[in-house]
Amino acid sequence: MKPGMEDKPGWREWTTVALGALVTFCFSLFFYGWAALQALFERDGVYLAMCPEEEPLCARRSSRMILLFSVDNSVTILTAIVAGLALDRFGPAAITMAGGLLQACGLLLMGLAGGPDEPALVDGFLLAFVISAVGGACLMLQSLKLAFIVAPRHFALIMTLANCLVDSSSVVPFGLYRCYLAGISRAGIFTGYAVLCLVSSALLALSWCGRPGRRLQRTTMEELQSAKPGPPGPAGETGETEQRPRLHGLAVKQQLRSFEFAVAVTFFMLQLFRSNAYLGVIKDVLQQLGDADLDNLYTQIFTLLLPASTLFIPLYNLCMSRGGFAITFLVVHLLGVAWNVCMLIPSLQLQLLGFASFTNFRGLLFASIFTFVGHSFGNRTFGRINSLMWLFSAGWSFLIWPCAEVSKMLSGDLLIMNCFMLVLCVPCLVMTFFLLRHLSKYPSGDIRRAKSAAAPTASAPSAVGREADTLEDFVSV
Repeated sequence: MKPGMEDKPGWREWTTVALGALVTFCFSLFFYGWAALQALFERDGVYLAMCPEEEPLCARRSSRMILLFSVDNSVTILTAIVAGLALDRFGPAAITMAGGLLQACGLLLMGLAGGPDEPALVDGFLLAFVISAVGGACLMLQSLKLAFIVAPRHFALIMTLANCLVDSSSVVPFGLYRCYLAGISRAGIFTGYAVLCLVSSALLALSWCGRPGRRLQRTTMEELQSAKPGPPGPAGETGETEQRPRLHGLAVKQQLRSFEFAVAVTFFMLQLFRSNAYLGVIKDVLQQLGDADLDNLYTQIFTLLLPASTLFIPLYNLCMSRGGFAITFLVVHLLGVAWNVCMLIPSLQLQLLGFASFTNFRGLLFASIFTFVGHSFGNRTFGRINSLMWLFSAGWSFLIWPCAEVSKMLSGDLLIMNCFMLVLCVPCLVMTFFLLRHLSKYPSGDIRRAKSAAAPTASAPSAVGREADTLEDFVSV
């Protein structure tokens, strides 16, 4: 390859981004549109045998539905732990093909699983969601690599797009639900969707080969080079490597001891639990407020609003590029408090405000945290850092169903669980203020487009030829 031949992203890279966006939207974590998916299964009679004839929406059936969501969510997180390691080792092409195949199998099983009265050794629906969770997690992770194959100035935008499309995939169940209401059978809906998934994933895997793959490899080499001592520049600095965040090119062990990793894990672990818990119980909350009498109108509105975050991608990108990571995280907190408070107020109409707050909370949450991880740690260790973040979050994911059951047992509803979710905002808020202080010391670690972040300063320690500062070092300053 001639020098400079692939300096700028071409049509191959942007084609990969377009295909990756399509697959992410259609097939990644569509189970997050759980409210509509649950409504579809309930209308089709799934688990109806658990309820007495006069009470088709009994508590036992509702609990089983929440269990399905909780298992799917937990398996997704556990898979992300392993898939993140595999992503760094085998690359996005292999992960995409494996994820597409598994997701297609899961979708097919969702359509063909037997009815609730048919005897079976294994719950077909539970198995379907387990397989789908594995495939969806793989497809979600590959999308996060798209930002590394475009020009650096587009990094935050593409990372935001990928994460918002993961959220937007939650609108898929609404489309499936409308197809079911139009008279298409469950088997027909999910079989057709499985075939589409397999074909799309194969095309994306093929697109990752060639120039996009080589561009990822070259980015890795540049990060490693930036960690090596270079010729001193003005004021004793090292020149061009000052433009890179201080953790780029360092060993994973060094990165794990950094303050940035502590922020990423704390923020991701607690906010992911809050977000997924809301998705898992909102159908029950709306049902208690009378949504079932309105033919699940508010459930459908909520599902339709989830992908609306995609419309605000320019605003999310502007928030990060102008305000930086700390201000963006603070906005996420405020939105999170807003929807949580709405859940505590027994008003069906007020939940519309909660829906709007949650949609933007979730879109900005994932856009900001994964942009922060990608910008702070770089392409070379991105998958492994993600794996560790998902690992710390796995245990919390298993708490969604038990928390809902304990809350119902103690208060008869989800009030206690909602209060617990609100309390979890406090540690994240504290870490955000620490982050603001930290980024003032290391401006290159912020994505904010300011001259202070671009120009090297004598007071900012160089990332070259040293270990990353630990959390203990930071707190002791």
